[in-house]
Amino acid sequence: MGTVISATALSPSHGGSSVEHAASAGRACLEEAGLTAADVEVLINVGVYRDSNTVEPSVAALIQKRIGINLDYLHAADKRAAFSFDLMNGACGMLNAVQAASSLLETGSARRVLVVSADTHPSTDPAKAGTDVFPYASTGAALLLERMESAGGFGRVHHRSLQGSYGVNGHLPLNEAGSQGRNTIVVDRDADALNRMLDLAVDSVLGVVASQDEVGPDAVPTALERTLLITSQPSPDFAVKLTKRLGLPSDAAVTVEGVRGDPHTSALVHGYRQAQDRGRLAGCDRMLFLTVGAGLSSAAALYRVPGTAEENGV
Repeated sequence: MGTVISATALSPSHGGSSVEHAASAGRACLEEAGLTAADVEVLINVGVYRDSNTVEPSVAALIQKRIGINLDYLHAADKRAAFSFDLMNGACGMLNAVQAASSLLETGSARRVLVVSADTHPSTDPAKAGTDVFPYASTGAALLLERMESAGGFGRVHHRSLQGSYGVNGHLPLNEAGSQGRNTIVVDRDADALNRMLDLAVDSVLGVVASQDEVGPDAVPTALERTLLITSQPSPDFAVKLTKRLGLPSDAAVTVEGVRGDPHTSALVHGYRQAQDRGRLAGCDRMLFLTVGAGLSSAAALYRVPGTAEENGV
């Protein structure tokens, strides 16, 4: 059995609220799957930059309420409660949520897990997103995960990290912000952060492929011939630079288009949806989901597409 993607969705909202972005993506995802809010047992929110720098209550609880997931379970027909929580680890949060969801699904603690993400400037002004001061896009996404009788789905999530400075740091300078602290955020990026992210991304891909395919670094391009790379997008050309370093064609990785700024925690779903909408998943045996974020840290996992030769070990 494996943890598989049942449905995905991007936020149809065009505002600047992270809660609304995540909730609207969640609702759209359930609609695509032909399900209702009552069909979800667990909601995981991986968004980092939120409305008014909210710390408490849990943003996941606000999103759960906005979607309407089992709010009055005592009066529901099957009396099943729903649980929600925040899981924040920058761009890597989405794969961390996949890892957590897989454990919940494997033990039978949940039948379906809805993972939502959204980042926006704390002022909720969408014009401030995707700028030099705040490089992240005002957007949201959702991923519905289930356990199926299939050898396909997500494999182990691999983690790596680099020692040294954080690379990218979002923080609130309280002394400078004053009364505008609720609407203020500062994002610092080291001058060499993107190059270090690329170094880490290359090591992550090599490590995952070597562990799965038992090949050396020189054989990686051959091992990845049937694999589509879906990555985080800390810069517009990150995916192209990564394929060049790996010795792969430039279209071996999805470059997210149509988004102003770094999709951050929503990047993997944006990449997956773009590949799906453009027919790139047809004939695709497997995908390698890869995220690199602050820390500097990375998370990567192979996804075997159910019903393909790759799933059956061909």
